[in-house]
Amino acid sequence: MRLFNPYSYYPVHLAIVFVFIVLYYLYMTRLHRYERLANRKSSSIYVIIYSFVFMVVVGLRPVHGAFGDTTTIAASYEYFARNPFSIVGTRDSLFYMLQWACSQIMEVEWFFLICEVLYIVPMVIACSRIFKTNKDIGILFCLSALSFFTYASNGVRNGIATSLVLLAISLLRGGAFEKVLCIALSLVATYIHKSVSLPIICMLVCYFFKPKKALFYFWVLSILVSLVMGNAVADFFANLGFDDRLNRYITTQADEQMFNRTGFRWDFLLYSSIPVIMGYYILFVKKTFNSTYLLLLGTYILSNSFWIMVIRAQYSNRFAYLSWFLYPIVICYPMLKLRIWPKTQGSKAAVVMLGHYAFTLFMYLVFL
Repeated sequence: MRLFNPYSYYPVHLAIVFVFIVLYYLYMTRLHRYERLANRKSSSIYVIIYSFVFMVVVGLRPVHGAFGDTTTIAASYEYFARNPFSIVGTRDSLFYMLQWACSQIMEVEWFFLICEVLYIVPMVIACSRIFKTNKDIGILFCLSALSFFTYASNGVRNGIATSLVLLAISLLRGGAFEKVLCIALSLVATYIHKSVSLPIICMLVCYFFKPKKALFYFWVLSILVSLVMGNAVADFFANLGFDDRLNRYITTQADEQMFNRTGFRWDFLLYSSIPVIMGYYILFVKKTFNSTYLLLLGTYILSNSFWIMVIRAQYSNRFAYLSWFLYPIVICYPMLKLRIWPKTQGSKAAVVMLGHYAFTLFMYLVFL
């Protein structure tokens, strides 16, 4: 379904999100005190409505090269439709099993809509669980994140898997039934894209051991290891099996516009460092945290550390997303849930939100 030029989907999304950002910036700057921000009585429904509109519009997008892997997935979808017994005896993931099943009964556009539902709905539910009455602000942080649109239309399989992991993290600290759901979602996510076994392992490490200073030491060490050992580390991780395509990313030539430079990516390291620096400030300067924030921050830092070790690889952005999917949540959580600046938290949270979106817009304009 072509509503407008395929190359217009992303800028239209950024423009709509910009309107939300401006409105929320004005609203949050008037809240000021932490108590007024943290104890809102209800969330605005408009951001949630837009999330579902986005889900439908992008889900029913045309098969076009502007959406990256969309054309590749569509080609394999048509192959399954013409060869209904081709999947028998293979060891494909749940994603390919879903692709095969859908190819027997529906057109490819409806399959992409299902993929979009599996990407957006777990994210919305996770934000609703984590942020409660501030879920609209949490969702807005996700919508304005650098990688949000990319994994809604390009790295589809990775996007679905990480959204399920995000929902699993939101369930981990619940009761027995929620823990069972967390385990189930983690298994499903792994069979959709086995690379997410990395953040799942990091999540479990942080849940059982609750490290604090060790997280930051490990992150700094990962930078030193990457600088000293270079591609040797990337080759090592390529052989571990975390990502079934990582070895190909290391050995092929990049052609994605935003990620076509190789070597040590200081720009992406700087981007990744913001939640780490903020986390250190909150934990050790402000000395305010809770177990949920430690779980979210720890999972992000550990996963990001492993990406830094393979940062020189072609398409290392695919590996980076194993931590970046948590980026907006880790940035947003302390702003909404921790008492950091009692008298000015609303205003500061608004500035952080604006800066978060501004970087996404900047990256789009630079690589336009």
